[in-house]
Amino acid sequence: MKTKITRVLSLLALFSMILGQSFAQSEISGKVLYHLKDSKPIPSVELDLIDADGAVVATATTGLDGAYTFPNVPYGSYTIHATTEITAGGVTMGDALIMFLHLCNLYPFSPIQTLAADVTGDGAVTWDDYWTVVIGWFIQGYPFPSGPWVFEDLQVDHTGAKHYVPKMGGSSAGDVNGTFVPTTRTELAMPEIAYHKQAVSNDFSVGVYANDITEASAMGLVINYPEEMLEISSVSSPFGELNMSINDGTIRVSWINQFYSTSSIDPSKPVLTINGKVTDQYDGSEIRFGINPISHFCDASGEQIGTRYTLPMLSAVESYLGTNYPNPFRESTTIDYILPSDGKVTISLFNQQGQLVKTLVNSYQNAGTHTISFNAENLQPGVYYYNLKQNNNVNETRRMIINR
Repeated sequence: MKTKITRVLSLLALFSMILGQSFAQSEISGKVLYHLKDSKPIPSVELDLIDADGAVVATATTGLDGAYTFPNVPYGSYTIHATTEITAGGVTMGDALIMFLHLCNLYPFSPIQTLAADVTGDGAVTWDDYWTVVIGWFIQGYPFPSGPWVFEDLQVDHTGAKHYVPKMGGSSAGDVNGTFVPTTRTELAMPEIAYHKQAVSNDFSVGVYANDITEASAMGLVINYPEEMLEISSVSSPFGELNMSINDGTIRVSWINQFYSTSSIDPSKPVLTINGKVTDQYDGSEIRFGINPISHFCDASGEQIGTRYTLPMLSAVESYLGTNYPNPFRESTTIDYILPSDGKVTISLFNQQGQLVKTLVNSYQNAGTHTISFNAENLQPGVYYYNLKQNNNVNETRRMIINR
C-alpha cells in the first residue's frame, strides 16, 4: 500500500513538473532607440508580440525612455513588430547627398541606414529611393511609400526569466544620418529671419540670402508668397541647376553638389534670385516672402548647418534709394534703387567729411528697379554716405558702415 501511494505521488510530481514547464512564463523587456543610439529613445511606439503562428499575443507601448515590457509571456519564439504615430522628421537634402554617395559606392551604410534609405519600401536602396527624396518628397510633397517611420523587426527566442531583448532600432524614413531627435511634440522651430525692403515694381527681381554660412553641399528651400498678388516667372541660383516647382504660392527648390565637395556662399549675394511681376490684384500693400521651417543647408557630411535668412519684402515706393545690404559689411554690399523715369543717373560715395570717395554709377538708365554691387576692398573702415541723383526727380542719401 505504501509503495502504491509513493508511486502515485511520484507520478503527480512528474505531471506537475511537465505542466509547469508547459506554462512557464516571464516578462520580455527592452528599448526602442533612434538609430540604436542610447541618447535617442523613441517614445509612444506601439509594439506587437507575434508568435510563430503569426498571432499577436501581447502589445506594449514605449515610455519616454523608449522602454517597454511584455509581462507574463509563455516561453517560445516571437517576433516584435513596431509602429508609431508620432511626428517623423530630420530628412534633409543632406540625407539625399549621403544616398547619392552610397549609390556611387563612396559611402557604406549600416543596417539601420539601409532601412532608413529604403523610402520606397522595396527592400533595397536604389536610385528610385534617391529621386523619391529629392523630387517626390521635397519638390512635389509626396509622402514616402515606406511610410513616415521604419523599424527593425526583432526575433526573440524566449527561454528564461525576465528576458531582455537586444536594442530595437527605428528611424524616420529618409533620415539616413539619424539627426532627428524623436519627440511627441509636433511643431518645428522657425529659422531666424530678417527682411530686405525693396520697392515693388511691375517687373521685379528679388533675392533670398543665407547668413552665417560660407559653404554648403546641399540646399532645400521652401519659399512662400501671395500668389494672388505675384506671378513668379523664374528662379535661379549661383549653384547651378536646381530641382524646382512653383505651385500654389510656394517655391520649392532642392540642390545637391554631386562632386563630393562644397560650394562657396557669399552672404552679400543671393542663394536664390526670384523674378516675377505683380498681378492685377495687387492692392498696394506690403508683400513679404516667407520661409517654411523645413528649409535648410547641409555640409559635405550631410549635417544640417544653422542658418539665418534674409527674405525680400516688397512695398509701395516710399523712397527711390534702398538701404544697402548687408550693412554693416566687410568687403561687398548691394544697393537697390528705383528710377521714376529714364535719365542720367549718378550714385556717389562720400566720407564723413563730405569728400567724394568714389562714383558708383554715372550713366543714362531706363526707368525701373536697378541693383549694383559695391566692393569696399580699398576703403578704410568707417561710416560713409551714398547719394542718388537723377535729373531733378531724385536726390536721396543713405548711410553705410564698413567693418574690418
